[in-house]
Amino acid sequence: MGLKTSKRPFNIAIIGGGIAGLTTALFLHHFCPPGSIEINIYEQAEQYREIGAGINLGVNATKLLHQIGLGDKINAIAGSKDGVFFTLRRWDNSEEITTIYSNDSGKIRQAAVSRAELLQVLLDAIKERKAATLHTKKKCRSVTKTKSAIKITFTDTTTTTSSLLIAADGIHSPIRNQYLPHSPPLYSGKIVYRGLLPFSALPTPWPIQSHHVMWIGPNKHLLVYPISQGETQTLNFVGCITTPEESLGDLKESWSATCPRAELERDFGDCDGIVQELIRLLPEEVSKWKINDREAAEGWVFEQGSVVLVGDAGHPMVPHQSAGAGQAVEDGFVVGRAMGEFLRRGDGKLEDWMGVYERVRMPRANKVQETSRGAGYLYQMQAESMKGMSYDESVPILRDTVQERMKWIWEEELEGVFEEERGRLVGKVEVEGGRGGGGCFCM
Repeated sequence: MGLKTSKRPFNIAIIGGGIAGLTTALFLHHFCPPGSIEINIYEQAEQYREIGAGINLGVNATKLLHQIGLGDKINAIAGSKDGVFFTLRRWDNSEEITTIYSNDSGKIRQAAVSRAELLQVLLDAIKERKAATLHTKKKCRSVTKTKSAIKITFTDTTTTTSSLLIAADGIHSPIRNQYLPHSPPLYSGKIVYRGLLPFSALPTPWPIQSHHVMWIGPNKHLLVYPISQGETQTLNFVGCITTPEESLGDLKESWSATCPRAELERDFGDCDGIVQELIRLLPEEVSKWKINDREAAEGWVFEQGSVVLVGDAGHPMVPHQSAGAGQAVEDGFVVGRAMGEFLRRGDGKLEDWMGVYERVRMPRANKVQETSRGAGYLYQMQAESMKGMSYDESVPILRDTVQERMKWIWEEELEGVFEEERGRLVGKVEVEGGRGGGGCFCM
């Protein structure tokens, strides 16, 4: 059955103007028939910006961004790659434990980028393609299902409606909390420090084979990697340590929280000299926040397919596999593909096609969430298989475990998984249609 359209485009509201929200908008614009949708993005801040430092995008994410013409721009802002994903080193003397290599010679490759620069690439694409209308100072308070639409109420008391609401408003999403009220944040047992170092300030010569380094210590780990290029090339610095919750005071799960650098110097004071040198190069105030965890959500699709969670609103995860942003990109890709099929075919229900999104993405995202948690234990010598062992006894387990643990994330053939679920739904719809069960999606 061909495309059926009403006179007005299908209205989509995206709550949240971060990486998840903007990539979802771009995938929707790319995959849906021209003129079939109208997208409004609502960001709570006064401007579209990312707080934080660097993120890693695996090949699983960058190959999807290449599909919508953003690959070259992502490569242009990515930090230098030298064929190394990370070289793992002892925390006390930087002796090599093992090195994880990556293929960075192709056009489609991993990308370590500045959050701010990535967001700017996405924003520029939204504007150039006229993919969405951008709104600011719009924080969602609640949503309500009416007879014909989803009503969105903002904290400034204004309201709007949409046929599909996509919640991309992050780990503290009020929409997630409304539909999943029994999934409170749980302290993971770890805190993280973050900072940025200009390449011009780094020790020369650099004493390790690569700038992609992870130091592994008992109950702590620390990593650095390059982001950006040219004059803005920077070394992203992340230090993570296990800390009892009672010692945290009022520390929040917030990227805007800071502390004196002296706290970082204290917590990593037993690390090798190169680590100490890097810490001394950081600003007097560094970012510090608690890492909270959450149980896997029971579902991401509500109100007969009219409310959908993506990114951290759906599957918040601890950062120990550097996989969260890539999972948000995968969400946007599948939502875009599913909506394109829904609008183009015209013979199914919105709920069915958003169900395809959930079935394709939820098992994988939940596994990434679980293994990210496990990576935090592994990189601090706390894995179950290391219980009762000394650091030196645990090193072979780490070496044997770490080499293969990222491949399944990077090498996923998401297109094939989507096509399988699409085929199941199309077959079901065609059978029901043959019995007179077809219908028009127009809203």
